[in-house]
Amino acid sequence: MAEQIDNIILEHLKAIRSELAEIKADTSDIKLRLHSVDASVIELRRNDLHLFEDDARHQVSIDKLVERIQRIEKRLELT
Repeated sequence: MAEQIDNIILEHLKAIRSELAEIKADTSDIKLRLHSVDASVIELRRNDLHLFEDDARHQVSIDKLVERIQRIEKRLELT
C-alpha cells in the first residue's frame, strides 16, 4: 500500500515538473516577444519625434516666407 502511495506521489511530482518546464519555456517565449514589442514601441516614438522635428522646421520656413511676402507687399504698397 505504501509503495502505491509513493508511486502516485512520484507520478504527480513528475507531472508537476513537466508542467513547470512547459511554463518556463512559455515564459521565455513571452519575454522575447515582449522585448520585441518594446523595441517596436521605441522605434515608433523615435519616428514620431523625427516627424515633430520636421514639422517644426517646416513651420519655421513657412514663417520666414510669410515675413518675406509681407515685406515685399509693403514695399510694393500692396497692403
